[in-house]
Amino acid sequence: MELIFSSTYYSSYQSSTERCYYIDFGHKMVKISFCQLLSLRYKAKQMSSFEYIDDLLNHNDTVLLSLCDKEHLILLDTLMVLDFVDFMKGTFAMIELNAMLVS
Repeated sequence: MELIFSSTYYSSYQSSTERCYYIDFGHKMVKISFCQLLSLRYKAKQMSSFEYIDDLLNHNDTVLLSLCDKEHLILLDTLMVLDFVDFMKGTFAMIELNAMLVS
């Protein structure tokens, strides 16, 4: 497995032999496909909206994130949500950079 990107709380890895990705949430390593990674990016984009963050700061302190068709559930606090948004941006930036270098 090759490290793609790492943030304060999370790390992403790519396995060339298994043709999948792994996300380390600190306490749990989750194996996901590229389609599931795209779904996580969509969720991260939703979490980055002003309304979502405002609601998170003023009403909720935690978010329950479901992965892989609710096979995995991850509980995130406010700082973890903000880091998750940056983590997904960084992961996809590194994937795109790697694709440019390989081509």
